[in-house]
Order: sequence, then C-alpha cells, then structure tokens
Amino acid sequence: GALCQECGEQPWNYRCPGCSRLTCSLPCVQAHKRRTACSGKRPRTVPVALAQFDGNQLLSDYNLLEETSQVRESAHRLLDGFGCGFEGRHGAQLLPWLSFLGKAAERRGVRLAVQT
Repeated sequence: GALCQECGEQPWNYRCPGCSRLTCSLPCVQAHKRRTACSGKRPRTVPVALAQFDGNQLLSDYNLLEETSQVRESAHRLLDGFGCGFEGRHGAQLLPWLSFLGKAAERRGVRLAVQT
C-alpha cells in the first residue's frame, strides 16, 4: 500500500479531512499540521461530489445551516435590542444602522471611524 506522506516509512492509516494528506500516526499528523498550517478540518463550503456524499457530509451540511441560522437570529436580536432592525430585501439599511452604531459608540466614549 501507499506510504505515509509525512515520514515515508510506514503505511498510511489516516487521511487528513482538510487536505487529504496520508499519514501513519499522531506524530505525523501533528508534524503535517505544524509544517503546513493545515487545520485538519474539511472546508465546510467546498462542493462534494455526489459519489462521495454520505451521511457524515449530510450531517456536516445540516450543522452548517443550523449554525448559520443561529448567527442570523442572534444578529436580529442584537439589532432589535439597539432599536433598529433589518429592513428591505437586501439586509440591513447600511447608513441608518451605521449612524445608530456611531451614536451608541459616542455615548460610550468610543470614537468609531467608519469607511463606506
């Protein structure tokens, strides 16, 4: 079989979900991550071929959608708490929202510089 792509001495046992590099052991996995700065995690937004789509991929996609929904709901609650909400079809009205944010920062003694 194929050898570890890190040490080249042992048969591979692990495939990195982030970059598909083949490694034989935890020390080789750790060396690979240090050397390449690989996170070891599959990029969640990269398309997956239908032939490779399995229950784990489905669960990962579902979790991504759930997390996205939670962040969206949290943003709505935060903006509602500031007294402004999302308006229009394309998200928040940028300039009124920035004006509100700038005034809130000023009340707290924070100088906010915004580039539009």
